[in-house]
Amino acid sequence: MQESERVDAGSILPPLIEVGGMQVGLMACYDLRFPELALAGAQLLVLPAAWVRGPLKEQHWATLLSARALDTTCYVVAAGECGNKNIGQSRVIDPQGVTIAAATEAPQLIYADVTADRVTQTREKLPILQNRRFATPQLL
Repeated sequence: MQESERVDAGSILPPLIEVGGMQVGLMACYDLRFPELALAGAQLLVLPAAWVRGPLKEQHWATLLSARALDTTCYVVAAGECGNKNIGQSRVIDPQGVTIAAATEAPQLIYADVTADRVTQTREKLPILQNRRFATPQLL
């Protein structure tokens, strides 16, 4: 199964919602690969996913979740569907790419404290969003 064969890019981003004083961006599965919601002001990204089992898929899931947290300096809360076809492995990743809560392939309740202060502190240390280029620079 190759999700990119069935999904087209949208022309607008979904609106952010405010929860507990934090701006939350809602994503679904394949959206994990794109940082645009952070550029729109998200501090926390929520992602339900049915990540299909296969060679190295668990590694791809873990790496992409940490990378998305790091390159957006957002929390990532990812709910992985469990079952015969999917890997499960729900996680909460902090803005510096650290897993602060995780589940296995079985259904499990996980939780973690998230704060806007942690996002602010991380963005002060790592001004990635400020330094991001929106257009591709020309090669020398």
